[in-house]
Amino acid sequence: MSLARKILSNTAWQVIGKVITAGLGIISVKLITNYLSPEIYGEYTTIYDYTALFAIVADFGLFTIAVREMAGGGGDTKVVSKIVSNVLSIRTFLAGASLALGAGAAFLIPAYDNSFIPLGVVLVSCATILTLIAGTISSVLQFYLKMHWASIALTLGKVVTVAYIITVIVYLFPSNPEAGFRHLFFAWIAGSLLSVIITFIASSRLVPIRYEFDFVFWKTVLIKALPYGLALVLGTIYFRMGTIVMSLFKLKEQIGFFGVPMRFLEILQIIPHFFMNSVLPTLTMAVAASNPARTSKIVRYALNGILALGVPTLVGGYVLAWPITAAVSSPEFLTRRLADGTVMFGSDLALKILLIAVVFTYLHVVLSYTLVAMHRQSELLWINGIVVIINITLNVILAPRYGFIGAAVTAVISECIVLIALFSRVRLRIGNIWDLGFIGKTAFSALLMGVMLHFLLTPLHDKFQSLSLLILIPLGGVVFGGSMLATKALDKEMIAMLRRR
Repeated sequence: MSLARKILSNTAWQVIGKVITAGLGIISVKLITNYLSPEIYGEYTTIYDYTALFAIVADFGLFTIAVREMAGGGGDTKVVSKIVSNVLSIRTFLAGASLALGAGAAFLIPAYDNSFIPLGVVLVSCATILTLIAGTISSVLQFYLKMHWASIALTLGKVVTVAYIITVIVYLFPSNPEAGFRHLFFAWIAGSLLSVIITFIASSRLVPIRYEFDFVFWKTVLIKALPYGLALVLGTIYFRMGTIVMSLFKLKEQIGFFGVPMRFLEILQIIPHFFMNSVLPTLTMAVAASNPARTSKIVRYALNGILALGVPTLVGGYVLAWPITAAVSSPEFLTRRLADGTVMFGSDLALKILLIAVVFTYLHVVLSYTLVAMHRQSELLWINGIVVIINITLNVILAPRYGFIGAAVTAVISECIVLIALFSRVRLRIGNIWDLGFIGKTAFSALLMGVMLHFLLTPLHDKFQSLSLLILIPLGGVVFGGSMLATKALDKEMIAMLRRR
């Protein structure tokens, strides 16, 4: 099997696993939003977003750095074992320290007094540590392109989580959300623990994994990871800041409206990372070989692939925003007209706005990984640092006044600025990376799909309600894919590369 097919197969397994877990995630969001009011769901969202600010310190980009170092070691099992074992130790230490700090700080924030947020942060921190451990171990599976095991672990863990949530909502505390609230976090802990066990067993068959404490290696890796890790920290700050600012102003209902599409989009935003984690070893080798032509081609193909995912997601998601939101939440979260005639905007509007940010994110993930492969991750730091300042300023101005709409618009502006800055840095080193012909054909195909969905939405939704999505989404995919083939968006060289064995 060719390297290209191995990369696509590895990515496909991750996407399949993510599709399954996304489906389970949507089920859990549907259950929880029907179980909790928008205000209580706002607390639920605040807990996750607040914890994420500290969890990213433990992440620190170490997964990406570990895969890159494994590629640099030539695949020697002793080198791979040393890297993953030490990175596991680093991540566990950082996770314990940063999340303990975050949990302690949550008890001191006045806006969180008399709420479940501080204790919820403690519980989510426990689950997050387990998730980070599983992610670190899976870097071995990523390097050897065996991510089907990681997908299995993730899927089974999610099954346990959803089963626990159903038990809590249906059987244990069906009419007492306050009592069942903490169990929603116990569910994540249980699922994460199972994922760690399965991932460890699968990875240990490839290389020995244990905690190692080579502090010289720690220093080397942390120095390499520092610019990229700080960039990730800053990136997470501006991604989560809308929720945090609204929570400080106690806009719990607005956070609830904002939280529904954010949970949905978090699923979508993982896909480009899966794709680029598969591309990164090949991209790193091309950069190391000082082959700018091959590097440019790899980046261009990666951008084409990401555009083929992101553009139809934006167009289709925009047209189907209302039924999608209705399917994953309750009527309380939807845009509706009140008795006095005023319109109360809901999560479907937030989804429409945030989908624009998702496309920008998809593109800048490719460019970010390109800079990492070039050992230029320090440039990510100053870019994200500037954007954090802009993001916080805009959120403080817009979020208290316009609620989730202000936070969503701020997210779009922030992602756009990041994309422009990253493009300027990458272009300086490898020249033109945009395939304008592919972009035009992709946009045309997506618009054709959007027009079709627009005209079919009302009659199908009137007849089948939320089940209409089971018809509309596959049909949209067929129209988009058919148009991409008809317009020959994939050139002969790309098709030949994918077919080569």
